[in-house]
Amino acid sequence: MSHATHTTPPPAPFRVRWWQPLLFWVIVNAWGFIERGGQPFAGHQPSPLQPPGWAFPVMWFTLNVFQIWGDIRLLDPARRIRDRGMLIGLQAVTWMIYATFSLVYFTLGSSILAALWTVSFFIITSICIGLAARDDRSIALIWTPLILWTGFASVVGIHNALINPDPLFGTPALW
Repeated sequence: MSHATHTTPPPAPFRVRWWQPLLFWVIVNAWGFIERGGQPFAGHQPSPLQPPGWAFPVMWFTLNVFQIWGDIRLLDPARRIRDRGMLIGLQAVTWMIYATFSLVYFTLGSSILAALWTVSFFIITSICIGLAARDDRSIALIWTPLILWTGFASVVGIHNALINPDPLFGTPALW
């Protein structure tokens, strides 16, 4: 009589095909492709702290690559990450913020919401980096450029909200 035990085969290695991150990137940028930006409303004055317009697509494309790279590592079940579920949820929120930024700023013309979106992205990304760093410093390092840019962008966004009226909320400029 055989006493052979049945063992389940090891899980297949975690694989991401090239088209999956590309498709995700196209989806989160869909509204931005339609809404080309420019001036959120007539009479809008950009903050003097704001970089030139060409810098934004270059920076955000680069940051998207870093964020997706870190997210792929986060999704890999071979990596032992205690707060994986929470981190995935928080990353989903940052992607929603990113995907809707053009809508709130350029379509709706709200400098207040744009500042709130930017500051929220910065705070959530900072939390993600802190949580990821406990178990996987490589993910935290990959996401670090995001807090550098959104930290600076938060200052610019708040300044922009202070020096401009907000047609969506009907508020005057505070400065």
